[in-house]
Amino acid sequence: MTATGGYLLSSAHAHVGLYAGRAIASLSSQSRRRNMANRPVTIFHLEIPLRTPFSTAGGTVMSRSIALVRLGDDPFGWGEAAPFPGQDEHMAEVLHAARSGVSTPTLKAALDEAGADLQARIAGDSLARQAGATSDTIPSSLAVGLEDPVAVVQRAVAGGISRFKLKIAPGHLGHVREIRQSHPDVVIGLDANGSFDFDVAAELQVVANLDIAYLEQPVATLDSDAAKAARDWIGAPVFADESVRSMADAERILRFDHVDGVVIKPGRLGWSGALAVRSLAGAAGKLWRASGLLETGIGRSYTAILGACPDAFVSDVAPAEWFLERDVTGSRFEAGWVSVPQGPGLGVAPDLDLLAAYLIERIDLR
Repeated sequence: MTATGGYLLSSAHAHVGLYAGRAIASLSSQSRRRNMANRPVTIFHLEIPLRTPFSTAGGTVMSRSIALVRLGDDPFGWGEAAPFPGQDEHMAEVLHAARSGVSTPTLKAALDEAGADLQARIAGDSLARQAGATSDTIPSSLAVGLEDPVAVVQRAVAGGISRFKLKIAPGHLGHVREIRQSHPDVVIGLDANGSFDFDVAAELQVVANLDIAYLEQPVATLDSDAAKAARDWIGAPVFADESVRSMADAERILRFDHVDGVVIKPGRLGWSGALAVRSLAGAAGKLWRASGLLETGIGRSYTAILGACPDAFVSDVAPAEWFLERDVTGSRFEAGWVSVPQGPGLGVAPDLDLLAAYLIERIDLR
């Protein structure tokens, strides 16, 4: 399917313009925008089954519907729109917007990623170097859903993983103590996906004194008494996740004394937005963590680069193939570690044969 997307293309170069100064310093802003505007955009809609169901407070996911965004005509820049069910816009909205020549939050983020990747490739530079990543590997940190979490952690520990973000919800907290008792040396963080309110937040006291590394989005609204109480009850730093979808959100959240840091997801903020929020957190003296949206190796690589930066705090970067039936970049599970791509650009690209195996629709924008 072919669509005409003047606004979408202008949106792409507007976003990549935020990042381009670091990638190609020798080009003027005007020529950079013109360069991006002349590049074709192709969107590949994929449906990839998960190896096992992934359950959170918002429901259960059986597969991932994602849109890979390719910018350029060799070299290419790649980004990934992977809206998470119940938290972001629906994939149908992403595809409708693309066909209509407009955009959505995760599609804008993917275009921004693709623009940053392309500009770095043209410059012969790597996003890892530009971001200040200091390692080519980082420890795997696995998000564990509510579906049989004790068994999942047991299997992951046997595979060399020692960092976990456990999903929790009202009435679903007992597994935290069981996992801690069975695995006293692993790192455990908790993610409530905003599912608690003041009436049930006292439940969190049952996981106090379990050496919890962090608590992510305990309540939907962080400027509330419930958020303050949750922090006190659990005795761990509180991070904002779903509440951070823009720089304006981050600026507001970082002013709260009871919020210790923010979760940075390039899949929601774009690459330039992710770097900007990282700078905001540092200026505010707050922590930040990198995390993803159960993406392929494209989206995961942006998260991995951020997670390899020395100022990152216990980021969530797990092997894509732990969750997905197959990663379209061809990555394989590495016991306990995730490789950080070193470039040029993002340093990875899809295997076109694997991409074709999960392709639902291709949209070409000129």
